[in-house]
Amino acid sequence: MNKFTTIVLLCAVIIGQLALARQSNLDEWTLYKKQYGKVYETPEEDAHRFSLFLATKDKIERHNKNTSFTYKLGLSHLSDWTQQERRKLNGLRYNENLQQSAEANEYLRQLMEDPTPVPDEIDWRQVPNRVTSVKNQGMCGSCWAFGTVGVLEGQQVVRNFTTELVSLSPQDLVDCSHQNFGCGGGFQHKALDDIFYLGGIESDSDYPYDAHDHRDECKFDPIMSVMSVDGYLNFVNTGEIVLKKLVAKFGPVSVSVAAEAFFDYKSGVLECARGQIDHAVLAVGYGTDAKLGDYWIIKNSWTEFWGEKGYVRLRRGKDACNIGEDYQIPIWKSQ
Repeated sequence: MNKFTTIVLLCAVIIGQLALARQSNLDEWTLYKKQYGKVYETPEEDAHRFSLFLATKDKIERHNKNTSFTYKLGLSHLSDWTQQERRKLNGLRYNENLQQSAEANEYLRQLMEDPTPVPDEIDWRQVPNRVTSVKNQGMCGSCWAFGTVGVLEGQQVVRNFTTELVSLSPQDLVDCSHQNFGCGGGFQHKALDDIFYLGGIESDSDYPYDAHDHRDECKFDPIMSVMSVDGYLNFVNTGEIVLKKLVAKFGPVSVSVAAEAFFDYKSGVLECARGQIDHAVLAVGYGTDAKLGDYWIIKNSWTEFWGEKGYVRLRRGKDACNIGEDYQIPIWKSQ
């Protein structure tokens, strides 16, 4: 066999391998679209989304080959989204100049002076009537509304607003929280403030979510209100030790994070650096994995297809993603 023939055969093998790899990717793309109900109107749009899918798939494969990481990445309904589309999910408008009130300082003083020990682990999902199912905010920057309804749902039954847990309406806040900006973003504490002035919040079934702004068409009906608040407390730069005790004593807490590392998370304990706070989530517990270490249990609003059935275990004790820098709870006069 001469040199030319060898080169030709080698090229044929390479071309065959590339063709097989492309066909494999196309097969995966077809299955992915079927799994997540993806339909694109034009071949050009489909090709664009396919390229985004391949880039995400490559990133995932490269990350998961490194066994030193404590978490895995994986495909989700976000895997063929652009970076701009992904960032629209992170609608928290964080105010770094926000000051902690004297009332919040007093609440924390009493909390930290309470000698009752907190458990080493807690998961409010395992306690009846404290956490609802994972929701889907869609392509709308309404995370602030989902974080707000989550912290309210955690208090609903224990404060005798209802006898069984009722899922509350993020759409109510998207439309009616006039201190916020609907799908354009908002603040959890302003949402709680608006609930106080409106006189309550409706259920998700009575005021269903559609991931669109209707800020000029607020349909809130006080008669249909499930629960209300008398105010809120905003905690600023108090850290994870305080947050741990608050989650243990109060229940699920609405927290703010820098979520750039969240998008492709699949499982494990997520390690992430400090960054720009841009996303609202719900801390529903904390624990320790024998191999992976300490973590927070964080409920997200990106469907159950994302992460660990809609949740992320976030590294605890290392200020991961700015956890412990900004969080809120509602209050009642009888508290």
